Amino acid sequence: MLKKILNRFFVVLGVIFSLFLILAITPAPFYMHYNLGQDPNQDTTQVFEPQHVIMLGGAGMPSAGNLMRLYYTAGIAKFYDCQVTIVHPYDSICHVKMDEFIEIQGVMGMVIHDTIGTNTRSQVLGLAENHPELLDTKIMVVTSPEHLRRTVKCFNKAGFQEVRGVAAYEGTVDFELSLQNQVLKGEEAIPNVESTKLRYTFWNYLKLEIDTYREYFALLYYRIKGWI
Repeated sequence: MLKKILNRFFVVLGVIFSLFLILAITPAPFYMHYNLGQDPNQDTTQVFEPQHVIMLGGAGMPSAGNLMRLYYTAGIAKFYDCQVTIVHPYDSICHVKMDEFIEIQGVMGMVIHDTIGTNTRSQVLGLAENHPELLDTKIMVVTSPEHLRRTVKCFNKAGFQEVRGVAAYEGTVDFELSLQNQVLKGEEAIPNVESTKLRYTFWNYLKLEIDTYREYFALLYYRIKGWI
């Protein structure tokens, strides 16, 4: 009986893993990830000028995630000349380094920190409790692309009236990645892998799948809990 259960379990795992591999050679992971980074409150018929920028952090500093979010946050704050709130669990070193980075980007004297909470739900509730004046303020929220939909919906559920979101996407490269006409040397009997889709895109999409499916589970959990 136990052997039969284990056999079925590993067959299911094999099928799931095979689906992951198949999807990684299609554009599906890109579009799933892209969809998560779209603002659910977006309204193209109205111009939205934020009065306050809120960045949700959670990684170390420096780190790819926090640096990207800070970069977008600083750009929005400078363009609209508005105050910034950085929401991040308390860590004195991280906070100092984030302040230093955002000041280098030209945002001076307009940054405050909120340290309540270690997940999106608790952080948003902490903001509502500590800064009730923001409930009726035009807010631009900055976070990672895969977290944007859940984050904006958390703000809506907590009673924030005017919230829009910006996903901190990385920039893409626009140069030739082919191996043709490049001096590489090495073992001549082993052919070069010319396909950039196999060398880069396949593995990038596998990573996107992990980020995307993890976020889908988080969205489902938040919905079941009544947090969004």
